[in-house]
Amino acid sequence: MAAKKKVAVVTGGGTGLGRATARALERDGFTVAVCGRRLEKLKPRRGERFRAYACDIADRAQVRAAVARIVKDLGRIDVLVNNAGVIKRQEIEAITPDAIDYTFAVNVVGTINVSLACLPALKKSKGTIINISSTLADRPNPGSAVYSASKGAVDSFSKALALEVAKYGVRVNVVAPALVRSEIYSSIMDKKTLEKFLIERGKTYPLGRAGEPEDVSELVAYLASPHTSWMTGAVIPIDGGKTVG
Repeated sequence: MAAKKKVAVVTGGGTGLGRATARALERDGFTVAVCGRRLEKLKPRRGERFRAYACDIADRAQVRAAVARIVKDLGRIDVLVNNAGVIKRQEIEAITPDAIDYTFAVNVVGTINVSLACLPALKKSKGTIINISSTLADRPNPGSAVYSASKGAVDSFSKALALEVAKYGVRVNVVAPALVRSEIYSSIMDKKTLEKFLIERGKTYPLGRAGEPEDVSELVAYLASPHTSWMTGAVIPIDGGKTVG
């Protein structure tokens, strides 16, 4: 039996921005399915009712199987948030083939895999896809070349996808945050270093601080709402004014 409530799928929904997004969408009335590689990170905490699905988004077969389970369990998909991502800081001379392969496998191939797997259900619901990119796609920092390139690919894919699926009533938009507190940085710095980095780098933003997951998740929730029904193909920066400052 089809679910009465609308269903949102959030990749990388176990921590940080993904978790905040899942909470915001659940608050707004969605049944939320969270996907990620580590099932223990996805389990609902107090007050949460997420449905957890283990899945490596870089693996097409795993993605198809997980999406099939979600549709079977919940009956539909109305919103897809492609949030899962990885970052590895390397100066140009130090870039390795493994870093390129891994970054693009998750950030680009993963986004495409999940989008295509969810598309049949989204066509039925006239749903929406929200892809998480980065302001680094347009304004890279030293050491961010591979990551910036992967997010530039996400932006381009999203715009092309928006054009192709508009005839089905499916919308595709992109949210591009600047520096936001996230577990994505755990691979390149420890917690103490990250806290110092957030404070110091945040001072360079016109609004005087780095972002918190909830700053971004509220924009994602807005894009998932009927209020943006005439909006598609947009890449929206959310960066404390850094783009203009």
